[in-house]
Amino acid sequence: MARSARRPPPGVTSLRSRRAISTAVRDICRGRAPELPDDSAVRREFRGAVRHHRVAPLAHVLLRSGDPPLAALLKPDRDAAMGRHLAATLALDDLGRVLGDIGWATFKGPILSEHAHPAPGLRSYTDVDVLISPSSLRTASARLLDAGWEVADYDDMLANPDTPGEMHWVGPHGTLLDLHWSVINMASTRREFTVRTDELLDRRVRVPVGGASTWTLDPVDTVAHVALHAALTGAHRMLLLLDVDQLARRIADWDELVDRAHSWGAGPALGIVLARARALLGTPLPKGLTHDLGITAGLRVVSGTVDRLAPVSSVRRESSLARLVARSSRSTSGRTSTAIVRRSARGLTGRMGISDRAPTPADRRPADRDALETYLRMVEVHAEAVS
Repeated sequence: MARSARRPPPGVTSLRSRRAISTAVRDICRGRAPELPDDSAVRREFRGAVRHHRVAPLAHVLLRSGDPPLAALLKPDRDAAMGRHLAATLALDDLGRVLGDIGWATFKGPILSEHAHPAPGLRSYTDVDVLISPSSLRTASARLLDAGWEVADYDDMLANPDTPGEMHWVGPHGTLLDLHWSVINMASTRREFTVRTDELLDRRVRVPVGGASTWTLDPVDTVAHVALHAALTGAHRMLLLLDVDQLARRIADWDELVDRAHSWGAGPALGIVLARARALLGTPLPKGLTHDLGITAGLRVVSGTVDRLAPVSSVRRESSLARLVARSSRSTSGRTSTAIVRRSARGLTGRMGISDRAPTPADRRPADRDALETYLRMVEVHAEAVS
């Protein structure tokens, strides 16, 4: 009896179709309406891809005139993004009243949605990020509690001896707030980079958001942080690269950005992400920028090869070579290259089932006032140590 042909798994398209979807995702981020074949499987995978890369609302806008049926399937994504942004702008007004005279600034979500997105107000994000000085965290927490906000962390998270750079709150109307005393959450990563909160707040500026105005990071800090944040999370979603692309197109003084990157110890991180944005979105960069940011020829070859052979627009999962390279960013190219090798080895042992990661506690409890007090004391100790 003849052996039957092996069928591909459900939902898996041909290599040619996968490349077409990757190109279509890239077109969306370049502001172009893609042309997709009249194939239900390809169109279904395209919807999954733009949702994975967090650009579904933008895809809806670009497809409305040329492909109304496909655009209609993405309309719920557009509506959800619009609703979240409206709620976030109202929450920022409320936070301004609650925090009062405390120095603070919001960054990422609502700021990028209105000031660094091709469709203002439609960038995908889930929470509001606010930065305050570690010396003000106790006062800010007391005011939030008095205003009806609640801590959304578990007690073991706040008791972590490697003090997280942020804590999570939920507002009276369900708004999620990431309250940062550092823009870098993990203590091990904070040791790699020097991004001082009080310096960021000293340079903060006011910008319009949602019909009012709010405090945010200055333009150079915004570009540097968005690129660094993208690197630390892996720069593996097109939305992150689109943020970098849109902000980079407005830079007036590249020398100032290079200086800021070096002062943070983040030159290679910014170089990897900016080069990736250029490769995928055509981001205009000055000649020799990656060299000025401290990227060696060897690291340029490694990063460029990964971006060419495994472009982010083709990624559909959390783990990828592109993510590994970006997350390995350190203060120098040499340290970055070493981190790439080490992360690759850890990835191999993980696939072999070898891991020393501690199990997640099964009896986690929501943080109470004692857990909050423990966290505040640890932050204050840190603030005294670096002052």
